[in-house]
Amino acid sequence: MLLYTLALCLPAVLGQMKLDLVLPDTVQLRQAVPITLRVTNRGRNTASLYSQGRPTAFDVVISRPDGTRVWSRLKNAVITSVLQIRELAPNQVLEFTDTWDQRDDRGRPVPPGDYSVVGILPTDPPDQLRSQPQPLRIIP
Repeated sequence: MLLYTLALCLPAVLGQMKLDLVLPDTVQLRQAVPITLRVTNRGRNTASLYSQGRPTAFDVVISRPDGTRVWSRLKNAVITSVLQIRELAPNQVLEFTDTWDQRDDRGRPVPPGDYSVVGILPTDPPDQLRSQPQPLRIIP
């Protein structure tokens, strides 16, 4: 019964959470790209965030303007099957950070150009929070 109630309440809780992606809009070729994902509880009450993995698994997907995926942070990653529950007060923010070394999924350097970046936080039950796409320009 508890699991059923949890599953029933979770979509409303996810609706309170917002995932934002923070990164520079322009970087030099071969410069590491700092990336931050921010989860904010936009609700009026404390909410539980059910995330996967330890440390928390989060993905960053970088694509070309035509939608072709260039790099995914979690590609070939092993994620421990650990459920983390974090209580976020109203307007509380939780951050996850990483950098991208401007290499594709095969380890090859990417060329200068325009890219689109999306942040993803897998949640439980299998669902996810997604950020709005952010543009990234790599200049020579």
